[in-house]
Amino acid sequence: MIIRRFFQITAAFTFLFGLVASSPAARIDADPSKSYELEKKRGPWMISVASFQTTGKSGLSKSGKTQEEAAHELILELRRSGMPAYMYVHDSGKNQVTVTDRIGREEVRKLRRVQTVLVLAGNYDNIDDKLAQDSLKWIKKLNPKCLQKGVSAVSKKGRPSALGGAFMTINPLLSAEEVSRKQRDPLLVKLNSGERNSLTENRGEYTLVIRHFRGKQVNMKPGKEGITLAKFLKNDNLDDAAHGARELSTALRGNYDKEGIFNNIDAYVWHDHYESLVTVGSFASPNDPSIARYKKMFGPRLETFPDGSTNYQPGYFAVKGFGKKRDKTRLWPFESDLQLMRVPQLR
Repeated sequence: MIIRRFFQITAAFTFLFGLVASSPAARIDADPSKSYELEKKRGPWMISVASFQTTGKSGLSKSGKTQEEAAHELILELRRSGMPAYMYVHDSGKNQVTVTDRIGREEVRKLRRVQTVLVLAGNYDNIDDKLAQDSLKWIKKLNPKCLQKGVSAVSKKGRPSALGGAFMTINPLLSAEEVSRKQRDPLLVKLNSGERNSLTENRGEYTLVIRHFRGKQVNMKPGKEGITLAKFLKNDNLDDAAHGARELSTALRGNYDKEGIFNNIDAYVWHDHYESLVTVGSFASPNDPSIARYKKMFGPRLETFPDGSTNYQPGYFAVKGFGKKRDKTRLWPFESDLQLMRVPQLR
């Protein structure tokens, strides 16, 4: 439960405090002539410092500071203390509603249109980030000078400071999917750091998955004794999956195919929690016209069998003379259903 405190400026202004972030003092731009509006590239986790609302019935301030002016002053003060802070304006938009009385009669009533100006601060990868939590504690103890003049605070028990109700939140401009993409997983960073042909080097928004390399899998028949988890994991190692992905990406980027179909392909490797992937291509959107070319190259092929029948079979790539000593043969079947994936963002 989030408890917010309200502040009133002069005769007709109310402040609602709740979101802000802090960071060590640094040279953060604090130009009074700039607006410092929130952008999608900030966050994904931030501190909600404050929100400002008008008390005027029209949605506008009758006297005193406007929401934007009050937020701007707070943003500048935070920035001068070394904390990157931003403004976000939320407008409820709807200012009328249709209601029905007890006998079914409808009536249109006007609502006070509320425009809320939020002050958000900081840029953190996740909610448990140590810097984020330390910054939050720092902000909760602040009593900004810009709120000490012309502002009367309704004190809350346990929250003596003006910003005592600050809390962690996500960037309101981001969707849940975008937050998930931006949020760094320490394990994924570790698994993919320093990887040759890493998918993190892909500058596109999307890429095409052509092969999954997974750890050991066991299919059990009814009535047979089940394998224990200990036995299953004893010789199970995702390093084999990673090695297979590296081999395929290396072969595709090289000149191993005598027919020249699978040579010099922009192939990438991605290691996830339970598998390794090989992807190809760098696409700006799901509608990128070059996707069709890759799907045709790596997708299922129409095969003719000895009895004259035909059927689609997964595409594949076979190489002889592969390996360090050029004495091994490799055959890689591709996925029968090629799927696009978003390029992970770990930076």
